Amino acid sequence: MADSDAMTDRPAGALDATTYEARLEAVLESITDGFYALDTDWRFVIFNRAAELYFNARRAQVLGRALLDVFPEGRSTNFMRLCEAAMNAGESATFQAPSRLRPDRIVELRISPMRGGGIAVVLTDVTDREAAEDRRRLMVNELNHRVKNTLATVQAIATQSLRGPEVSDEARDRFKARLMALARANDVLVDDTWRGATLGDVAAQVAAPYGGVDPKRFALQGPEVRLRPELAVAVTLALHELATNAAKYGALSIATGRIDLAWAVDGEAFGLVWREIGGPPVTPPERVGFGDRLIREGLGRALRGSVDLSYLREGLVCTVKAPCGGLGPQA
Repeated sequence: MADSDAMTDRPAGALDATTYEARLEAVLESITDGFYALDTDWRFVIFNRAAELYFNARRAQVLGRALLDVFPEGRSTNFMRLCEAAMNAGESATFQAPSRLRPDRIVELRISPMRGGGIAVVLTDVTDREAAEDRRRLMVNELNHRVKNTLATVQAIATQSLRGPEVSDEARDRFKARLMALARANDVLVDDTWRGATLGDVAAQVAAPYGGVDPKRFALQGPEVRLRPELAVAVTLALHELATNAAKYGALSIATGRIDLAWAVDGEAFGLVWREIGGPPVTPPERVGFGDRLIREGLGRALRGSVDLSYLREGLVCTVKAPCGGLGPQA
């Protein structure tokens, strides 16, 4: 006698149609999102329990009826246009909008064509999620405001404290410039709600006072690398020190000089090279200043890696090596 699976041309282990539909129905009933499906005649063929609760309609009242007969308020809406695009052109769509049935709620709708014809619609009430996101944005904006106020207060204190002939104008200017670098790092972090920043965005902020990113003046090259918030600050300050020194003594001090800043990820290793090209001849500094320590120690400690400054005659080269695990979560 022939095997039953062979007689029905069904692969061994495959579910029969009845079992498959039963399991599919069980899955659809278990999810908290509203789900319904329409056939090519716009009639409801699936309407799960979550959809019943949301629309306050029993599936027995809905199945087999046309969409616009059940919900005439959907006529001539953006939702209906997207449903038609899914039905007729196979185009999927996702969008958020206030609920037409419950104006105090916000829903996310995901519309997809189904294999064999018809469309499926998933409805999620995202009101609470959006409210939480609004509260988070408000808190981040408040944090940004307070950080800027704190930096302004520190600058005012420093202006008063760094008076007198014993403090040079250069020292005051350097201090203020470092505060401004901190403020720029804060701006980059706020743009991403303090979740971190990309190395490219941080570098672009550092390049901004020198004409911005420009292949002939301040070139950047590297993949997208995300930095955790505290590391974004450390990298900003280190690059600021390098750029400041380049503007005073190095490649940015003359019109023909340029900066090449490149970084790469190789497996679990991260590398970055700051290279000054076309500037005046370089001589090593006679003493190690705060900026040098900020670059070597501050950045090296934040990255959990090593930082090397090479004062080559043709231009300063700063080489950074670190494990990728010290950067922050990558996309």
